[in-house]
Amino acid sequence: MACSTPPHQLSLMFLPRVIFAILLIPGVLIPGVLIPGLLMGGIAAADTPPFDIDGAVTVTRIVDGDSLKSGKLSIRLFGIDAPEGRQNCTRADGSEWTCGKAATSAMADIVAQAAQLDCTLIDVDRYGRLVMRCLAGDTDIAEALVERGLAVAYRRYSKDYVSAESVAERNARGMWQGRFDMPWDWRRKN
Repeated sequence: MACSTPPHQLSLMFLPRVIFAILLIPGVLIPGVLIPGLLMGGIAAADTPPFDIDGAVTVTRIVDGDSLKSGKLSIRLFGIDAPEGRQNCTRADGSEWTCGKAATSAMADIVAQAAQLDCTLIDVDRYGRLVMRCLAGDTDIAEALVERGLAVAYRRYSKDYVSAESVAERNARGMWQGRFDMPWDWRRKN
């Protein structure tokens, strides 16, 4: 009997078991990648993830401006950092606005453009989230959020969205219209 599930969806279905097996057995050798312990800070001996996951992702929940869920899988967008849900920013006129909620809402709007996202696994972070580059149709979700000024380029991990951030800053979009704490600074303080 033929399997009716497309291969890319099938691979996502078995992902939790794959991650568990990798985390359970430190020092696993996977074609060209030595993993001395994924929980100890990412992928050690290569710049590629220990397994290949590309394909359709059905979003079941928007967590915040840079994170979402697909069933039990937690996904973090690669290369950006968005304000946290409770984070406020200040407009040029001095009034406060909930930039964290605005980022979450923008993520939902962008994701709604497509029935499924097309995502590519980049890494697994220290919290076990899949760090992925995701497209909604032809739109790079991370880039769209940065261009709107509702996320910043996470230079610590990637320079991919620095030019989009420069455009947002130059045009005073989103958070760049006034003052704000970088999301990583806000998290540390709160």
